[in-house]
Amino acid sequence: MKKKTILVSTLTLATLFIGTNTYLIEKASSKIDREVRIAEWAPVHKGDLVRELPKAGVVAPEEENYIYFNDQFGSFKKFLVKEGDQVKSGTPLYEYEVTDQTQQKNALESEADQLESEIDNIEDNISALKRLELSLPSKSTDDKDIPIDASSLESEYEIKKEIIAKELEIDRLESQINNLDRQISDIESYETTLTVQSSVEGTIQDLSHSIDNPLITIASQSTIVKSDLTEEEVVTVEEDMNVTVQSDIEKKLQKGSVTKVATLPKNDPHIQTDSMYPVEVKFQDKDNKLLPGHHVYLSIITEEVKGAWLVPVTSIEKDGNATYIWVLNEKGTVEKRNVTTGLKVNGQQQIKSGVKAGEYYVVYPDQIPALKNNTPFITALDWDKIKLRELKKLDRQTVLENLLLGILERK
Repeated sequence: MKKKTILVSTLTLATLFIGTNTYLIEKASSKIDREVRIAEWAPVHKGDLVRELPKAGVVAPEEENYIYFNDQFGSFKKFLVKEGDQVKSGTPLYEYEVTDQTQQKNALESEADQLESEIDNIEDNISALKRLELSLPSKSTDDKDIPIDASSLESEYEIKKEIIAKELEIDRLESQINNLDRQISDIESYETTLTVQSSVEGTIQDLSHSIDNPLITIASQSTIVKSDLTEEEVVTVEEDMNVTVQSDIEKKLQKGSVTKVATLPKNDPHIQTDSMYPVEVKFQDKDNKLLPGHHVYLSIITEEVKGAWLVPVTSIEKDGNATYIWVLNEKGTVEKRNVTTGLKVNGQQQIKSGVKAGEYYVVYPDQIPALKNNTPFITALDWDKIKLRELKKLDRQTVLENLLLGILERK
C-alpha cells in the first residue's frame, strides 16, 4: 500500500511540474517571451570529409614496348610468336638473315656500347639518390625525441620509389645487352640466321606482317586505368592523389593513385570543341581480375580531411565576411560564436577553429527569428528521456525541491 501511495504521489507531482511549466511558458506575460525556444541542437563532433571526382575509365596496359627491325644489314625471315602469346625476357621473337656480317656486328656492338653508357648514367643517378636519402633526418631509435617532418618521410618514400624504378630499368637494359651479345657471338661463329629475343615480359599485342616498324608491340602484364578530364577538372587533379576503382566485373573496390595528368589536350585544340586531358591511375594491388578493355568507375579524391570538427551547413550563418554559429554556453545563453571554416562536402562543414569538443550548437538558427547574442534559451522537452523507473527512485523531498525550483525560475 505504501509503495502504491509513493508512486501515485510521484506521478501527481511530475504531472503538476510539467503542467505548471507549460502554463508559464505559454501565458502571454511570461518571462519566456524574452527567451528563445530551441527545438534542435547537437554537439560538435569529429569526422572525415572527402571530396571525390567521379569519372568513367577503361583498363589498359601500363606500358607498350616496341621491337624494331633494321633491314639495312639483313632481311626478315619469320616470326616466332603470334598475337596474344605471353612472353618473358629471353623469349625468341623473330629470325632474320644477315646479309653483311661485318657491318651488322659493328652495328650490334655500337648499340650494346650505347646501352652500357645508359646503365652507367642510371647508376650515377642511383648513387646520387642514395646520398640524398642519407641526408634526410634520421628516424632511428636514438632520435626518438627529435620530431620528423612529414615532408621528410614523404621525400624518403619518393626517393626509394625512384631508386627501385631505376634498378628495374637497369635490369631491362642488361637483358637487351645480353640479347645483342648473343647475336654478336652468333655472327662470330659464322651464323647467318640470327634470333632476336624479348627483353621484357608481356603479351604480344601486334605483329607487323608487312614488316613495318614497329615490327612487334608487346603490352605489359601490369595494367592501369585511363580516363579523360575536362578543362575544369584537370586543374583540380594532381599526381599521387588517391583513387578508388569499381567495376561490374570485380565487386571488390580497388585502390590506386594518379600517376600522370596530361598538361596538353589529347586532340589538337579547337575553338568550337571542348578540350580533354588524359589522366592515368595505377592500381595499388596488381592482383586483380581486370583486363585491358574492361570499363570501370573512378572516384578521384581531390580533397580529404581526417578527424575534422563537423557541423551541418544549416547551422552556419554569415555576417559580411564573418562566419559564425550559435553555441549553447554554460551560462544558459545563446552565444554568437565566430568560427573559421574549411572543407564543405555533402552538407557537412569543417570548423577549423572557434569551437571545443562537446559544445552544443543550434542546428537551424534561421528558423528562430528572435535569436540574439546572449539571449537565454530553453530547449524542448525530450519525452524519450523521461523514464518512470527513474522517477520511482526519487524521494518526495527531491521531487518537491525540483518542482518549486522550476516554478520560482519562471516568475
